[in-house]
Amino acid sequence: MIPVLRLLAVIIGLSSATFAFAEGEAAVEVPRGLWETEPDASGVILHVRTRRCGRALCGRVERAKNRQGYDTPSNAVGDKVLWEMRPQPDGSFFGEYRGPKANRYLQSRIEVVGRELRLQACDDESCAARTWIRIR
Repeated sequence: MIPVLRLLAVIIGLSSATFAFAEGEAAVEVPRGLWETEPDASGVILHVRTRRCGRALCGRVERAKNRQGYDTPSNAVGDKVLWEMRPQPDGSFFGEYRGPKANRYLQSRIEVVGRELRLQACDDESCAARTWIRIR
């Protein structure tokens, strides 16, 4: 029952957000830049570049670093991880996040607070919170 309620809240939020964005598009600032993810289970940190894509925000992995801070090979480099993140009236963005293991989280939200990008990625059963730090 909870996933149905969550989906209903998302639909209502998206419809009202579309109207608010159309009225005040110039007031929404897209958090463009380079962000460092939290380390994964093997200690790999990704650098994600965010930029405007149409009226939304998108993000792509630019590089991967190992525990010592050196570049390391990764299949994630070049992958798009933020898809069609649409601005919301509260300044956050709502859309799709795809994790490094190709997990799709269709109900994802990001919000920038200072030098942090706070990502909440949700699927039908659970949510995960991540914090990325601005590099540039």
